[in-house]
Amino acid sequence: MGRREEQTEKTKAAIMDNALRLFREKGYDSVSVEQITRAAGVAKGTFYTYFETKSDIIVEEFWKIDRYYQEYAARNLRRYKRPADKLMAFTRAQMRYVRDEVGVDSLKILYTNQILGSGGEREKVIVDPKRQWYRIIETIMAEGQAEGSFRSDIDASELAQVFNRSMRSVFLDWCIADGAFDLVKEGLKYCEEWVFPALYHSVR
Repeated sequence: MGRREEQTEKTKAAIMDNALRLFREKGYDSVSVEQITRAAGVAKGTFYTYFETKSDIIVEEFWKIDRYYQEYAARNLRRYKRPADKLMAFTRAQMRYVRDEVGVDSLKILYTNQILGSGGEREKVIVDPKRQWYRIIETIMAEGQAEGSFRSDIDASELAQVFNRSMRSVFLDWCIADGAFDLVKEGLKYCEEWVFPALYHSVR
């Protein structure tokens, strides 16, 4: 990365970081673009070099999370032979990242924005099947079906959708509880005790 590209990334990161901080402190709808750029120390016009609206920051944050998932899967999942082990390892990494890097306050903002549609955003990224989150889980589901360990009466893409919808309930519950429980511990417990039995269930 050249010096200009590096500065570009720093400027964009400063805008995003300050925007998310202000969203947490004041609420999404109470924060203006001018407040964001003032906090980031950049001109108001600079904001529009990177984002069309402030809701684009929410969309970008989801894609940022997805990039982590993609990098983790590429680096780590091949060490596991069984699809079930891959699924648990990925779920653990996902829960840890959201707990430790995203945080409950930021996750509330992301979910609220996607649920309420504040700011007229064009994308509902949280349920976008093109997300790496969906693709990684779908690949693992297909592997599990191919080896005969996961149920095959449902297509792998639908299994991935149901799995992700189920795990998203844990994230939502964590937000409602204001982070009062350990997301990693409870997320893995939920996965092992409730989601996995449904994956192994075979229709007669």
